[in-house]
Amino acid sequence: MAYSDKLDKGQPVSTYRLEELLPNSLTTSPVVSLRTFDKVNGAVSLLSHNLETFTDSLVITRDDKPVGIIGSVEIFEGILKEPKDTFFEHDVEKFMNTTHLIILKPDTVLSDLLLRWNQTRRAFAIIPNQYHGFSVISARKLLEIGVSCKTNLRVSDIQKREIVTFEKSDSIKDIISSMFENKTRKLVLKDTSSFISDRIIMQKIARELDYLQSENNFLEMKGAAFKLDEAKKISDNLTINEAAKIMYGMQSPYLMVENHVITPWDIAMTLSSNEVYN
Repeated sequence: MAYSDKLDKGQPVSTYRLEELLPNSLTTSPVVSLRTFDKVNGAVSLLSHNLETFTDSLVITRDDKPVGIIGSVEIFEGILKEPKDTFFEHDVEKFMNTTHLIILKPDTVLSDLLLRWNQTRRAFAIIPNQYHGFSVISARKLLEIGVSCKTNLRVSDIQKREIVTFEKSDSIKDIISSMFENKTRKLVLKDTSSFISDRIIMQKIARELDYLQSENNFLEMKGAAFKLDEAKKISDNLTINEAAKIMYGMQSPYLMVENHVITPWDIAMTLSSNEVYN
């Protein structure tokens, strides 16, 4: 995760090319893909394993060429419209997103990538690799840059992301709707540091509910039925590097300060600051 020794010192990290910033790991995270005619249940199964590990979406291919992506956004939109087992038998092509498929080149400048992510509100891109395939670039991948960069910025300097909460009595329909409304993939249980995420919901659907074959009223299921994950509480005096290092080692990266939360997206967006350099 160290920068190339050839980098000039003192320049904002956002002005460098991805191949300079990640010389040893730019293409080490392989794409997880499905074909257009694969079923939604296959997508949910893969997402339940891979969300937040190194990718937040799956690539959909036709004739081995990427044509779209699918993630929790598309899955949850579909479930809200068709909350029954038949939804999972559709082809993924029906729900894939074609406008947010970003294909990069190794010489893409970091600031250009962050600008495109700001436009799509989705931290996901792919890049050709040496195996004639594609690798993933995600917010989690950019944590590697966050760990290695030089900056005096601290957690207190990150743009504040309000804590969006839910209660155990809330229905999963309300929880998913709140995720969409607040543009977040995680909701914190009120007065705790426990949270529910898109990954937790996917795992419940795939592992316990058999893709809703055993659940006829999924959208009315309560938040209390889900096993929650735990955010890590930190001081807002930590450096950006320290926060990035903590998240890089977490299965579900999510940090909590007194009145706000921090995600890999927040670290990635902070890399656009002129106060972050190599």
